[in-house]
Amino acid sequence: MKKLLLDRIPGVKQILGVYAVIVFGVYSWTLFVSFYNLPSWMFYLSAGQIASVYAYALLASLADSLLLLAGVVLADYLLFFMLRDMTEFQSRAIVIAVAVLLCSVIRLYLFSGYEDSAEFISSECKWWAIAAAVGLPLAVLFSKVGRLRGFIEGFSERTSLFLYFYLALSGISLAIVLVRNLS
Repeated sequence: MKKLLLDRIPGVKQILGVYAVIVFGVYSWTLFVSFYNLPSWMFYLSAGQIASVYAYALLASLADSLLLLAGVVLADYLLFFMLRDMTEFQSRAIVIAVAVLLCSVIRLYLFSGYEDSAEFISSECKWWAIAAAVGLPLAVLFSKVGRLRGFIEGFSERTSLFLYFYLALSGISLAIVLVRNLS
């Protein structure tokens, strides 16, 4: 039993590939949304305050991406336990992560105003049930088709550059937040 459980743990390279796609999605969305607000911030915030806003936003993105990675790895470990082919882990996990990110973006776009907060909360379970019903079968299907799996893993390799760049920005952001809060 112990051997069966330990054989299901993915390799570090596979996990980093999944994390690269997650980081690309989360950080890019954060920067996209913040660049939309940047012109108005320049009227009433100083450069230091804008840097502080970005530092906190990037640290929140770091926390979000780590939580999503943990959730995706755990979901793959528990939900796809019977699929013992670990070569498909990376493509399955990436499809799950992209499905979660796309559903989050669509959900935030549809409920962008504060006046819709009651409807946003009341439809939470229904929204994520639909997302799981669509995302999980796609994860299995895409990991079984060779061309799609190759495309997904190639995309993962290409986003690894963003992983290093965004994690470096997170390190700088952590230093800014620590200096700001400890001084």
